[in-house]
Amino acid sequence: MKNYNQLEMAKIFGEPLDPRKPYPNVIDEVCETDTAEPDEYHYYFDVLLESDTIHTITNTGAVTQVNVLPDTPAALTFIDVASPEYYVKITDLASAKERTLSRKIKTIKRALDAYETFQVIEAMEAACTTSGNYIDRSASSGASTFNYEHLITMIDGVIDFGDSYTLLAGTLIDKDIKLWDWNDNKYTSLSAALKDLGINIIRSNSLVTVDSSATRALEGSKAYLVAKDTEVGKPNLFVRKKIDTIDLLGGTITMDGGAPQRIIFVSPNPITVTGSARFLAVGITGFEEIVVANTNPYGIYRFERIN
Repeated sequence: MKNYNQLEMAKIFGEPLDPRKPYPNVIDEVCETDTAEPDEYHYYFDVLLESDTIHTITNTGAVTQVNVLPDTPAALTFIDVASPEYYVKITDLASAKERTLSRKIKTIKRALDAYETFQVIEAMEAACTTSGNYIDRSASSGASTFNYEHLITMIDGVIDFGDSYTLLAGTLIDKDIKLWDWNDNKYTSLSAALKDLGINIIRSNSLVTVDSSATRALEGSKAYLVAKDTEVGKPNLFVRKKIDTIDLLGGTITMDGGAPQRIIFVSPNPITVTGSARFLAVGITGFEEIVVANTNPYGIYRFERIN
């Protein structure tokens, strides 16, 4: 007879991460990605906006000297992310017509993916505010739709800092683009002109509940143009910290004994549910540690329209 063992069950559930596609679409497209070992610190350099200066040497042979101080890297501070504890009563599990726990593992993966996307977009929002790269609906825009001229303005704002563009589009922005040829009486197809610009468009509509507050990772009225080929590569950095499961859990939950990027905690049985009630049940919780940093705020441009 097999015993109920939390670590063994966690190992069977595995890491809530698809090895074929370890990162969400948005992160894979606009971020440099990395992992950090459990005991290491992670640092990064951001872009310095400096003037390129040349002095011609006169017939005296004099050379102009400029003192340069080394830049200091910034340390990344990881944040802890956890899903709710999902529990299934043993009595319900015995009569279930589906693989309930497997479905909840996928739910946990999807929620962690959505939160990671949310954090990246929040970092880009702050970067655009810092650099001044935005068309704000309350300022000069006042636009109720996203048009071709807005897109050209966004390109013009980042073209000196990088190329190879991706447009992260909210649902309303994506709809505006699809209606360009229908709404604009032009002699040339704007859809064809968009294709000529070589911009990859990613529509984002993921919904995530953060600390009991439901929010969309990308608001429908917003769009971000990202230049992926800058001096530092993609202008965002996303890092997951590997989790030392031997120290944390008193054992290992991966088949090869390696440190995973995400883990599933399995609660002791029986578990306490909502106060003092106790049930024979299986409870599972997803957990990870991540950090997002923007390394080049000049490679991103934000647009926001009126809803």
